[in-house]
Amino acid sequence: MARSIFSRYGRQVWILVAGSLINTFGTSIAYPFVSLYLFKYRGVPMADIGLALLVAAAAGGIVSVAGGELCDRFGRKIMLNVGLFTQMAVFSLMGYAIMANMGFAGFLLLMALKEASGGLYRNVPQVMVADTVEAGDRNGAFSLLRIGGNLGFALGPAFGGILASYSYAAMFIITALTSGIYMLISICMLRDTRPDERDVAEHVSHAPLWNDTPFLIYCVVSALGSLVYSNLFTTFGTFAGGFVQVPEAMVGLIFSLNGFMVVLFQLPIALYLERFKLTTSLILGSLFYAVGFGIVGFCTDFWTLFASMFIITVGELVVTPASQTLLSEMAPPEARGRYMSFSGFIGNVGSACGPAFGGQLMDRFSADIMLMWLILGALEVACAAGYLYLRLRLSTRMDDVRSAAV
Repeated sequence: MARSIFSRYGRQVWILVAGSLINTFGTSIAYPFVSLYLFKYRGVPMADIGLALLVAAAAGGIVSVAGGELCDRFGRKIMLNVGLFTQMAVFSLMGYAIMANMGFAGFLLLMALKEASGGLYRNVPQVMVADTVEAGDRNGAFSLLRIGGNLGFALGPAFGGILASYSYAAMFIITALTSGIYMLISICMLRDTRPDERDVAEHVSHAPLWNDTPFLIYCVVSALGSLVYSNLFTTFGTFAGGFVQVPEAMVGLIFSLNGFMVVLFQLPIALYLERFKLTTSLILGSLFYAVGFGIVGFCTDFWTLFASMFIITVGELVVTPASQTLLSEMAPPEARGRYMSFSGFIGNVGSACGPAFGGQLMDRFSADIMLMWLILGALEVACAAGYLYLRLRLSTRMDDVRSAAV
């Protein structure tokens, strides 16, 4: 099995997976602790920190759209390297800002620059995978990227927590070094995958992004799914601790299940789903989401919440690789950066609105909390219906990776 997996995906994919692991490990060492540092050691109110995070996220989203366009115009590799270099510089400045006791306004600027640097290259690894891997193998390749990122995120915060007890500045300097390592790996080992203009000319002409109706349907439905999913890491924890009275340590174990399932089962599930149409996976995964979120309000203890997390994570394992593969199929080769960055931007809008929407539902239905989770589950049923409608608008070549592979 191991030999077949390693031989199935080329050197470029494995370098991107390793880079994703290193980069996510590095960024998760320090960046999750920024708000804690500002609140605990600088006395910044949480309302101001929340506003800063919102401004930073907006900056990252706007730059990501431009980054996708630049990726198509100037090449994948150069945008990856520019983004990583900028990120390395920003994290170094954050370490200096801590040592120099820089004011909150300075941190706000650096946080915005950090998100902007990520926007320059965030979608580039997915674009390079889509450029490199044949359609029938993309489910597994995208899954490997995701596993690398999850492994990095699983290890990074634990290491960062240890460093935080010694030096916050050191956390950011080490994070800057990991960004530099990834950049050096990219410079020395990755090749650019931007399609040659002559190859692009051989493809049939494609409608502009705004006239691509199936793609816009996909973006809207995915954004709705992101709105619901973002509640997993916000209102779900609040419900578990505040309504069910599960201790914080036990809530952490529930969330750990999500990470371990992704690492252990994402690849085999993705490979199994290659035999089905992509929209079949999206519909099935959305229904798993619907059940998982819908039953949260009926949970009364740790184990029932654990079971709901299991069902939600199964939905995540089914939806995520199929979603990325379908997006890569819908995007013309010469515009993959533009398509992926625009889709990511719309999805981030849904993710940004999700916690606020869930919070409003939690306040509105606090006396009858199961209604909140039934509403979220119903929205995922709407997603399944949206993907079914999308299926009717897609060509067989886009929806069926088996026929694309043939």
